[in-house]
Amino acid sequence: MTTHMLRIYLIRFFLWTQVGVFCHAQGPLDGYLKGKGVLDFAPSFSFNNARKFQGAPENVYDEIYKGQMLSLFAEYGLSERLDLVATASMVFTATQSGLQDGGAFIKFRPFYRSMGAAGKLGAIAGLGMTFPLSDYSPTTTGALGRKAVTLPLQLILQWETPLGLFFNCTAGYHNRLDKLNPADIAQVRLQRPDFDPTPPKPFTTFLLKTGFPARHYYLDAWVEWQNTREGSDYMPGVPDLSQAFRVSYTQVGGTLYYSDTGKNGFYLSGGYILKGRNVSHIARLTFGFVFKWTT
Repeated sequence: MTTHMLRIYLIRFFLWTQVGVFCHAQGPLDGYLKGKGVLDFAPSFSFNNARKFQGAPENVYDEIYKGQMLSLFAEYGLSERLDLVATASMVFTATQSGLQDGGAFIKFRPFYRSMGAAGKLGAIAGLGMTFPLSDYSPTTTGALGRKAVTLPLQLILQWETPLGLFFNCTAGYHNRLDKLNPADIAQVRLQRPDFDPTPPKPFTTFLLKTGFPARHYYLDAWVEWQNTREGSDYMPGVPDLSQAFRVSYTQVGGTLYYSDTGKNGFYLSGGYILKGRNVSHIARLTFGFVFKWTT
């Protein structure tokens, strides 16, 4: 793996963890349930651009990335308190295109209470798994993911005011099940004989969001933090494996959704990574549609 290929690959790896796939939230889980027998299907297309890559704190490098991503999202209400969620992604760059990572999740609401004049307060627990959907090469220029397998566990608290405005707080712990490939380690050791990588480490996320849902539209704004406590740092010219990097960031974004009928609609969302560690400063613009069915 050349240093040039490694740098470009890093940007693809971090892109998937930082791009939202649905209009109601950054990430696949939000603070709402669909209701029994209701199916939402939301395809979207994202344009992603980055010019800077930040390694360890205060170390920022010129790294240009441009690419597109097709995301598919589906959520189905098994009951009034339980939803199933599925996601999939495809990446399109000048050098590589194809199906890559996806996920399956379950949402359960154990608590949803009226607070009278103060509105409603609810809690949702979410868990699931992310995994590769094809046997793509993660070290190839244009790869989106790293064949990572994670087990996310999230707790969502949401206050819905009588006016409709809501405030959401989501905390998550993401356990890593994937292992470093011995062949990749051996390849790095050809240039760096003392290379002794640490295994992929779990990370935590924390999201604050506010928004307003109405009959024909929905809008929100959010800020999210990801923190990984252990791992190595990217250094130019030093062969390494980004799978074991310590990845942290601060990201902001928002969504605008419109539906003329209250059933199907379209949305525009965006996000930007302000700062971080071993992450590119990605700007994302996403266009998508939401289709609803009742079974």
